[in-house]
Amino acid sequence: MSAAPFDKVEVLGIAVSRLSLEGLLEAVVRTVETPGCPPLLIAYANAHTCNLAMADRAFRQCLDDVDVVYVDGNGPRVAAWLAGHSLPHRLTGADWIDALSRLCVERPMSLYFVGAADGVAREAAERLALRHPGLVVLGSHPGYFDASEEQALIAEIRRARPDVLLVGMTSPAQERWMVEQAPRLGVPVVWCVGAIFDYASGRLRRAPRWMRRLGLEWLGRLLIEPRRLAVRYLIGLPLFFGRAVREGIERRLHPAAPGYQADGKS
Repeated sequence: MSAAPFDKVEVLGIAVSRLSLEGLLEAVVRTVETPGCPPLLIAYANAHTCNLAMADRAFRQCLDDVDVVYVDGNGPRVAAWLAGHSLPHRLTGADWIDALSRLCVERPMSLYFVGAADGVAREAAERLALRHPGLVVLGSHPGYFDASEEQALIAEIRRARPDVLLVGMTSPAQERWMVEQAPRLGVPVVWCVGAIFDYASGRLRRAPRWMRRLGLEWLGRLLIEPRRLAVRYLIGLPLFFGRAVREGIERRLHPAAPGYQADGKS
């Protein structure tokens, strides 16, 4: 685990980092370019992952064990505001993947993709390489594997020696895999990225730009994938905001409550 300090705000028991995209990418470069630096483990927070962490103590501990939990959705930003604090704009993978790819060409740094269905991560790598000539993706692997395949995958990643490993599975599986396997991978930066390979490969389209600008990307995703996301959004979002309002009131009434960092520092 990286020793680098990051300014954080507690959101429903999760320490969310106050990092812009520029700050996050700087941390990635600093870790990759510092010999002997402990691996930097990166995860994200949105309403769904916060709900999962509230119901699953092991997952909440897993998020405590990573170095950076950045804002992936507007839910945590609203929850922080209700408690009297602030978080930067959300960093959705479909928005930052090109910025990361450009940076990897400039520095240079290499990537490895693990996640999604068979062939999707490979397609994502190919499309990104077309958009960013010189991008080096050393390998890819589906996000579904058994124990024997896992050992072979870890050995392959160790042989490839990428600078940054992107792990695109569902939560909490991707975060648990990252925390459990990071010591064995020999990779400077391990980053949980959710469904980014589906978007980068072109297999899954995003919500229209106007919906994203209005903070309604969740609605666009629901309309695109209703069967998969109906429970997450139609039940999960009201549950999240109910918890956020309750905690916001509690934090404002008792700002020095145990486990709460009133100044937002880690």
